[in-house]
Amino acid sequence: MTIVKHSDQSYGSRRIRFALQQAGISVSGRYIARVMKSLSLVSKYTIKRYRGYQTASNSAVTANHLQRQFDVGTKQ
Repeated sequence: MTIVKHSDQSYGSRRIRFALQQAGISVSGRYIARVMKSLSLVSKYTIKRYRGYQTASNSAVTANHLQRQFDVGTKQ
């Protein structure tokens, strides 16, 4: 698996398959994934990292264009 070592372990099964295809070697992606699993090779980009995103607050006051009357806080 010199392809993985040359890419600083950033290549996964898809990119390895494409690199082998460019070299004229026809191998399935599942076979490459099995070989990688047996050799304990994990690509860096397969690990999903959680990142929290800040969203805008929904408590903004909007204009009352229709001049409607609301009673906030009372249930009917």
